[in-house]
Amino acid sequence: MNLNKIYTEEDLFPREITQWEKRDYGFLFYNEENKDSFDSNHAIIFKNRVSDLEKVLNDIIWFYKEKGIRPSIYQSICEEGYFEEIGRELSEYGFECWTESQKYMVLSEKNVIISNSEVVVRKVIKWEDEYGIEIFEKAGEPWEIDVVKKALMNRNTLFFVAYYKEKPVGMTHCHITDGVCRVDYLLVSKEYRNIGVGRALINSFVEYCSANQIDNCYLWPDGETAEKIYYEAGFRHVETKQAGRAVYKTS
Repeated sequence: MNLNKIYTEEDLFPREITQWEKRDYGFLFYNEENKDSFDSNHAIIFKNRVSDLEKVLNDIIWFYKEKGIRPSIYQSICEEGYFEEIGRELSEYGFECWTESQKYMVLSEKNVIISNSEVVVRKVIKWEDEYGIEIFEKAGEPWEIDVVKKALMNRNTLFFVAYYKEKPVGMTHCHITDGVCRVDYLLVSKEYRNIGVGRALINSFVEYCSANQIDNCYLWPDGETAEKIYYEAGFRHVETKQAGRAVYKTS
């Protein structure tokens, strides 16, 4: 387990799902065709690379406004407290700031999940329109469709789809970069929750990683139910980080 590599990947993972430009102070991620996705549309800045904060903030605001995207900034995951240090400047430039707890879990123990035999999970490499209709739209998250389509263009993406009675009802996608595997997203149709779809998806992913000697697998759970499933799959909590976020206020 290499936490430094994991946290670096957490900063830079949007390169796998969106367009980006590099700056001396960090990266600008953007997707003009999917402006509702925060992961696809934000800047990340690195404290030790910022020599002129006002110039950096002006550049970020101009860049996103030119594209019709609401400016948003993420703090590097290992620079906790940085946005508190520059909170006054961010506010003066029109940003609202807050922090989010992210509980990082790393795959390090044995998988003990027992899957619902009626849920069949398949690893797929090609997008099908029914995934968007049956999973994303019925889960109420249609903006993630373009994110996954972009991810599938990369050879390092792992995409698993769960079927119940031959109907796609859930999916998870992950990517592997520089020896680190990040679980990017897990989604289940609202109509088929609480029948073991999420467990089946994570079980298949973990078994695939084990069979293919994929190490440094990590994720951060969204709620206690998800954390319980990940624990059963062999993920263990290693650290909780406070992620800084800044979003431009709209009048």
